[in-house]
Parts: sequence; C-alpha cells; structure tokens
Amino acid sequence: MFGALTRPTIQIFDNASPFEAHILYALVHEPCYLSGAAANWSAELMIKKFSEFAAYSADSDSQILFTSEMIFQSMFSDVSELCPLRETMDLLARADDWPDLYDEAQLARNEVPAYTAVYLNDLYVDYDYSCETAQKIRECKTSVRSDMYHEVLTSKSAEAVEQLFRLRDDMLD
Repeated sequence: MFGALTRPTIQIFDNASPFEAHILYALVHEPCYLSGAAANWSAELMIKKFSEFAAYSADSDSQILFTSEMIFQSMFSDVSELCPLRETMDLLARADDWPDLYDEAQLARNEVPAYTAVYLNDLYVDYDYSCETAQKIRECKTSVRSDMYHEVLTSKSAEAVEQLFRLRDDMLD
C-alpha cells in the first residue's frame, strides 16, 4: 500500500486529463507551438532522452515524475475517445509545414490595448519566455502573479478576469 500509487489515486489523475473531453486540444496540443517543423511526437522523444520520466515502477526506488499536459502515442490507442483519431494524429505529428505561430512585426504594430497575466511559478509556460513574448506586443500591460497559476481561468475565473480589468484601469500594482 505504501510506496505505490493506489488505484483510487491513479483514478484521480486519469480523471484530471483534459484530452478525453477536449479532443481538438489533444490533436493540436503539440503542433500548435511549431513553425516549419514536425512535432514527431515530441513528448515521446523527450521521454526517451530523459529516461527518469519513464514509467514508474513500484518495485524500484524510482520517483514519480509528472509529464503534465504531454501527448503520447499510446493515448490514441488507450483512450477510447481518441482511438478513432490515431491516423489523423500521426499525420499531424509528421506535418512540417506549419506557418509561424504569430507575426512578430504585426504584434509590434498592435493598436489594440492588451492585458496579460504572467505566472511566476507556471508549471507549463516558462516565466522568461512569457515576459519576452508580452514585451513584443505593443500596448500590452503585464501583471506578474505568484498567487495564481496556469489553470486560473478554470479554478478562479472571476478573480483572474477581475485582475485583468484592474490592470486595464491602472488599479493594480
């Protein structure tokens, strides 16, 4: 019992996965970050490169290392809602003609006020990268937050939106 994950605990993690209910998200999660390159199941490649993230074994002293929102080929065989999309996902993973994610020159010419929160301890998005990207957007005000995280629009949507309005109204430090 101790030293291994129990079935109820595993079920909690299984139920937390957004991919079954958000199929489009599962399909475009890796490719949406690319420009002129193929995803090639990049999460799978990283697992091979960083073997400490390989499957946990209760019979060893290995630690459990989480992979967050990664997409793995096995999901398209194991998750019933994704199974019919395996061939489509393989095509998307191999596609290498993705256009630029955004036009930096256009962002620099932006004339529409923009407001963003950058999360200091975000598990999914690098802080420095977030700040660098926000600085490329003309007319963008940024609030750095250490009390909110990546999933804030789901967990505290009213508070998150209120903070952005406060940023807009210059009522936020």
